[in-house]
Amino acid sequence: MNWGMWIGLGGAAIGLIVGFGAVVATKAWFALIIMVIVIGIMGSVFWKVLFGPMVLSRRLAKSGFATTARVVEVSDTGVTVNNAPQVKMILEVTPPNGTAYLVETKQLISRLQTSMYQPGNMIPVLIDLNDRNSIVINYEGAGGSSGQNRTYNSGVVPTGPWAGMSQTDAEKKLFDNDAKNKEILAYGTSSKAIVTKYTWLGIYVNGNNPAVEIEAQVLAADRPAFGAKMIGVIMEQSVPKFQVGEEIYVKYDPNNTSKVTIEHS
Repeated sequence: MNWGMWIGLGGAAIGLIVGFGAVVATKAWFALIIMVIVIGIMGSVFWKVLFGPMVLSRRLAKSGFATTARVVEVSDTGVTVNNAPQVKMILEVTPPNGTAYLVETKQLISRLQTSMYQPGNMIPVLIDLNDRNSIVINYEGAGGSSGQNRTYNSGVVPTGPWAGMSQTDAEKKLFDNDAKNKEILAYGTSSKAIVTKYTWLGIYVNGNNPAVEIEAQVLAADRPAFGAKMIGVIMEQSVPKFQVGEEIYVKYDPNNTSKVTIEHS
């Protein structure tokens, strides 16, 4: 929360304390009961919408496990805090070395990033391995202050299609794939494409830049549209541009359309 919200909440708290004192002083017991009920209701709402999620986020930032979740359903709750809407989502979570499961959660999100939370999209999350219902969106990403270095630097890819692969093998695979991508970029044909699936591979490169597998429908000008699967590293700030339904640019080998790469991120 920003300072404006804290000041607003502080002012409201002071107002409630003053009002409570005035009611007690006048011995208006019926009004006192009503006021206690109202304060209880307001406190419950604030805890569910603001303070509860804040406490959970801070706890998971220190002890949570970083993984990904697929958005299955999303709906607006009608609640807005500091111009940020609260949405209800059903997520399919992929825990380490476990079976994927569904969990329902309510999260405050930025209005500028609503496209990231559409059904089918993959989002980074933090989970409690001992309580599958405890989950928050991982806004900071790996390598931040959330204590995730212990997760990603453990020597093994923790989640995604490459789960269980050693970090060294994963990095070599990305290096080899990058060499192939550069060949396609050198002689390939440029085209627009529509993203049909976004999958985080479980590792980051040079900070918070995710290695991803992108499936897309290539809208080639010289032939019918065709499906393609690409592996590459995209810039952290470009992640929203590669979600399902987004239009991207790719290059493909005109003699072998199985060879396709992301043109730029």
